[in-house]
Amino acid sequence: MKYSTEQAQDATVTSGRITREDWAAEFFDEGFRETFSTLGVYDDTDSEVDAIVALLGLPPGARILDVPCGFGRHAGPLGRRGYRVVGIDNSPEQLDDARRRYPGCTFVLTDMRTPPAGPYDAILNLWTSFGFFDTREEDLAALTAWARVLAPGGRLVMEIDTLECFEHRARNGSELLSTQLTRRSDLVGNARYDWSAQELELHWTRPGWSRQCRLHMYSRPQLEAAFHEAGFGDVAFMGDFHGGPVDPEKRTVIVVTK
Repeated sequence: MKYSTEQAQDATVTSGRITREDWAAEFFDEGFRETFSTLGVYDDTDSEVDAIVALLGLPPGARILDVPCGFGRHAGPLGRRGYRVVGIDNSPEQLDDARRRYPGCTFVLTDMRTPPAGPYDAILNLWTSFGFFDTREEDLAALTAWARVLAPGGRLVMEIDTLECFEHRARNGSELLSTQLTRRSDLVGNARYDWSAQELELHWTRPGWSRQCRLHMYSRPQLEAAFHEAGFGDVAFMGDFHGGPVDPEKRTVIVVTK
């Protein structure tokens, strides 16, 4: 997530380590979509879906797993284009919203490590939705589960802020901790980057809504090694869904073939 930010050494981010059990149920609630709509992160959804369709080159009727799917902003438009889409998420609130919006898709309440049986022709993991678990072993377990349900020759498309992107955005020299403040209207975001542990904590606040989340940061080499360990084959890094060069200013798109 790339926004206009300013450095803030006094950012009020919780210094104690938070766990997924602590934050996930609260963070992905009914206020989640409103908060990130304020940041404009959903504005390009239609063009993103067009680019994903072109990148995959799959015929209508192909099976696609969207993990996690949130309120279905990618799964729904893909379903309307004729794909058989299954979206999974661990948030009942997000899935209720997805089912109301896109009744033609299948949405399943489940953990990212336990996807419904495939095989799927493609799996999508978009908008920096990896690294949420308490341990890196659990993150790897999710990748392994996705590889298991992906059809031979199928592709995983991941869109993620890599460690290199985070460092470009927030790190000064070799400092071990960095903080960053984001302001957008009445929304305030505080970020705390622990470069030694490669962990990021975020605290978002607006009137009536205050939530925090945490994720592991991964470098491109670390991700490539994890894909291979999980059972994937070829790995390609790109700067966008159109195949452009990797750019530290933007999220990285990764296409991984089974």
